[in-house]
Amino acid sequence: MRLIGKVGGEKQATEFTSFLIREGIECRYDTIVSEPNQFEIWVIHEESIAEARHWLGEFQKNPNDSRFQGPLHPIDHPPLTLEQGEEAPVQEELSPRIMPRKKRTPTHITRTIIFLCVVFYLWSGWQAKQLEQQDSAARFFNFTPIFLEFAYDIPPNMPLLLQFFQDHPVKNPEELEKLPPEALRKLKEIDAIPTWEGLYGVLLKWPDSKADLRAPMFQQILSGQVWRVFTPVLLHGGFLHILFNMLWLFLLGKQVEERLKKWQYLVITVVIAIVSNTCQYLMSGPFFIGYSGVICGLAGFIWMRQRLAPWEGYPLPNSALIFLGVFILAMVGLQLVSFFMTHFELGNFPISIANTAHISGALSGLVLGRVPFLAKGKI
Repeated sequence: MRLIGKVGGEKQATEFTSFLIREGIECRYDTIVSEPNQFEIWVIHEESIAEARHWLGEFQKNPNDSRFQGPLHPIDHPPLTLEQGEEAPVQEELSPRIMPRKKRTPTHITRTIIFLCVVFYLWSGWQAKQLEQQDSAARFFNFTPIFLEFAYDIPPNMPLLLQFFQDHPVKNPEELEKLPPEALRKLKEIDAIPTWEGLYGVLLKWPDSKADLRAPMFQQILSGQVWRVFTPVLLHGGFLHILFNMLWLFLLGKQVEERLKKWQYLVITVVIAIVSNTCQYLMSGPFFIGYSGVICGLAGFIWMRQRLAPWEGYPLPNSALIFLGVFILAMVGLQLVSFFMTHFELGNFPISIANTAHISGALSGLVLGRVPFLAKGKI
């Protein structure tokens, strides 16, 4: 238990300690015999000291602020008052007036997102197994119906390709070459339709791909399927992919949701998802999935709040942030190696990592961490 300061008047002492209790900070106040009408504010737990001192400073600036108005917590017994030279009774020292700790906010949103990601992963896996048993375009593209419905965008030639392989079922490239000349000519016409492959694909083929910059973009979204700007984060491509992302989401999302209002947490999640998805689409085209962009954004948000408002109490250790940072930089390095090897025909080293989503997600989280109305305790 530590003394953090004093206030004038028992009314203010009661109002302020009641506010701290509503914030989940266990505390008490005591009279000061040598200073009439002055009351000491004591905080029970060390981890709450920084936050309590912050709020005491705010209270001393403006005790009538609406944030400090609320129900007053009942006093179990009068605050400890001692005559000059009198020693405190042992039982009072051992059992101070400790107020009940505020319960943590239930993390329903984080748990719901994890549940949806797991359901979509299992659903997509089941659809992939079903498609493998069919002579369909899935043998060439392996696009499940749920992916086609929730991907960021679908190129204009994709429905035509899927229809073509439904009309001309083949099991391997050798059978494809044996199709009638008319069918092969139609397939070439479909392949010639301009499609957005992302700036990465344009740079990889430069200078022979200038026409790709004029390919249509955001076609499904502009047609009204606006859910696609968010839904790619709910899809995952493998067990380790979803396991890694969901463990980090449980760790980071829980911390943010416990400290903010539900709408604040939703705003942060949706904004980071939209920004990271859109940046990844512009860089690599529509074929990407995963929650890792949002995870990097949540890490950036927590890092910024730890520095701007340490009293908010985010317990994420620096080692976790360093691990994420090193991981992102390592993946960017591998992507650069892959790019130069492929561009200069030095070897075949393909790598499919959504690095743009990671970087843009982290940057958007840093920016959101500086937005005042997304701070703990703001309305």
